[in-house]
Amino acid sequence: MEFRLPPLGEGIDTVTVTAVLVRPGEYVRAGQNVLTVETDKAAVEVPVDTDGLVEEVVVQPGDKIPIDTPILRLRSAREAQNAPPQLGGLPSSRPSDGALSTSSSSSHSSSSSQASDPKATEKVAFSSGSTTRDITSDFLLPELGEGIDSATITAVLVRPGDAVVAGQNVLTVETDKAAVEVPIDRPGIVAAVHVQPGDKIPVGGRVLSVQPLPQASQAVTAPAGRTLTSNNAASATPASVTSAADRLQDQPISPPNGTVAGPATTTVAKEPQREWIPASPAARRLARELGLSLREVPPTGRGGRVTLEDIKNFVRTERERLRQPSAAVPLATTAQDAFHLPPLPDFSKYGPVEVREVSPLRQAIAKNLTLAWHAVPMVTQHDLADITELEVGRKRIVDTLPPGSPKITMTVLAIKASVAALKEFPHFNSSFDANTGRLIYKRYYHIGIAVDTKEGLVVPVVRDADKKSIRELAAEVQSLAEKARARQLRLEEMRGGTFTISNLGGIGGTAFTPIVNYPEVAILGLSRSTWQAVVRDGQIVPRLMLPLSLTYDHRVIDGADGCRFLSRLVQLLGDPLRLLLEA
Repeated sequence: MEFRLPPLGEGIDTVTVTAVLVRPGEYVRAGQNVLTVETDKAAVEVPVDTDGLVEEVVVQPGDKIPIDTPILRLRSAREAQNAPPQLGGLPSSRPSDGALSTSSSSSHSSSSSQASDPKATEKVAFSSGSTTRDITSDFLLPELGEGIDSATITAVLVRPGDAVVAGQNVLTVETDKAAVEVPIDRPGIVAAVHVQPGDKIPVGGRVLSVQPLPQASQAVTAPAGRTLTSNNAASATPASVTSAADRLQDQPISPPNGTVAGPATTTVAKEPQREWIPASPAARRLARELGLSLREVPPTGRGGRVTLEDIKNFVRTERERLRQPSAAVPLATTAQDAFHLPPLPDFSKYGPVEVREVSPLRQAIAKNLTLAWHAVPMVTQHDLADITELEVGRKRIVDTLPPGSPKITMTVLAIKASVAALKEFPHFNSSFDANTGRLIYKRYYHIGIAVDTKEGLVVPVVRDADKKSIRELAAEVQSLAEKARARQLRLEEMRGGTFTISNLGGIGGTAFTPIVNYPEVAILGLSRSTWQAVVRDGQIVPRLMLPLSLTYDHRVIDGADGCRFLSRLVQLLGDPLRLLLEA
């Protein structure tokens, strides 16, 4: 029989295969992910809808295939019951022909000797013969953060035969935003490593195969409520077996950013406090993205399992009221999504050329800026702030600080002034939801600071800037800038910004038009301050003038408010005492 690519969502006709997670000879179970594909919207895991033995994989990474294309050719579970699987889940329980049975005395003694050997791999005997099957599960690359669908392997920290514990780092990867360590979510022994440094794999791609620890009290559930452990499984009376693959699949998925919520559960007996809802990893991922609890979704899958289609139906029916009368147009995420570019000419016809690969960070910058440019109608206003007194006071304080103290820069003072202005003009500290027509006001002040690095521009975030002193801000700005240039920023340190400051004064320039860091609504640019002749009280006097450039989302902010906000900044920066009192 054939397993074909199922529908993946409205408007999705074709997909690109990014990874095949099974191979011929493997036994797969309904709900097991066998493929990852990339649509024009997101990376998606594709679970199989039936049990069976994989006879042939019809597609391979890089193929662009339409919906309903054959993916796998399978032999049914009944036909394949005598074929030992190599990897993947165990067949679903079948009391008539696949149930655990009483073994012969030789089988019993063999099983007992295996259970007593601390180096033996846990095995479960099936009545289809003397064949034993290693309970091996795959550890997949977990979600690393919003907008991250793949990563490049930089180091593998374990090798086959190593014992690992839940929370132990087994991998380091590089995304388009930062270097990240990846911890495993379960204890066990590494059976195989499927990646190596330099590989680029999608989220959900197979990383390791892991066997349970020999003495980890693995358990299966019997119908009468008995618990069968690996020590007595071979001599038990007939009972349906819940496979280790089921147990692992029903455990919580690792949360984003590679963090682990807690140790993996090694027994099947349900804990009343948890009551995990059976669902495939793809369904769990979709529910998390939509902000749904699986308890809200009526299941239709076998054994009360929530399927992808259950979640889609729930959203269509129970949450129809959240939709707008007219379908919202999805925002473009890349330049190619926004408009089709003609192919470049062959420049080598005109002279020598050099072709270089663009780094993942540079590609991420291009994607984010393209999104912002096409999503936000921007306006930039310019003004000059007289910072003569402010600069005198800044230098006086810097000169009195002990050697090695964090430097109080104009960026630090601009953060203080910006927070004071944001409190007075709260819609500058908001985000506009074009899909619902709502404006989200943020009651916190997380200020992003643009940092120029060799790899490209990154924007770490100073959190709760309104609650920190100037010295505390100076120390944090310096620390974040150093970490950015060393590529040691964590993903959490680049998220959650409400307003951004980009200071080019150390390089030069008289003005520029910074691009709003979407989904924020405003960004402040600082250029190089210069001494200028200014008329004051009828006299021409030299004053140190700082050029300010404010870009804002014109859907949220009118030109008059933009001018008021910028004028307020000019006033605060021009009067150090006012800045001290109001910030």
